[in-house]
Amino acid sequence: MGRQSTKQPTAPDPDVDTSEEGEETAGTPEASEGAPKAAKKAPARGKLPEGYVTPVGLAKVLGERGLQKNKAGETLTTVPPQMVYSYMRNAGEKDPFPIETVKDDQGNERQALLLEKGIEWWERKNARAATRAENARAKAAKAAEKKTEGESSTDEAEATGDEAEAE
Repeated sequence: MGRQSTKQPTAPDPDVDTSEEGEETAGTPEASEGAPKAAKKAPARGKLPEGYVTPVGLAKVLGERGLQKNKAGETLTTVPPQMVYSYMRNAGEKDPFPIETVKDDQGNERQALLLEKGIEWWERKNARAATRAENARAKAAKAAEKKTEGESSTDEAEATGDEAEAE
């Protein structure tokens, strides 16, 4: 590794003109006027037909409407677009994600969905998840009850066995 110099750079003498004749500096008005302004670039994507949104647009609406809850049951105010894309790719065959290929106003094909169909699908997904969670809780409660019954019957058998020996 090289050793850095501790020597301070000297400031240029303001009385000495170091620019060459004919050379324009960036600070002069002539230099900024001569540069052409960059033309605004047209958007790469056009507007979607009425009622259609992208998966990212659906994520924004879901967050605004509070249609997603976390594991603790708290309503999320933002839904990450990655979550929507994940559900879109992993949707089951019985209730597929309602994505379509539509043309925007520039003629480009894009993946989009009708907003209301997307929200309806999301609510059905939430209902399915709630049903699965309830079934899992019921199954766990039944297993815990069965385990408790098994332990109590073992205790009863031991207690009756001890009484028989005492006689």
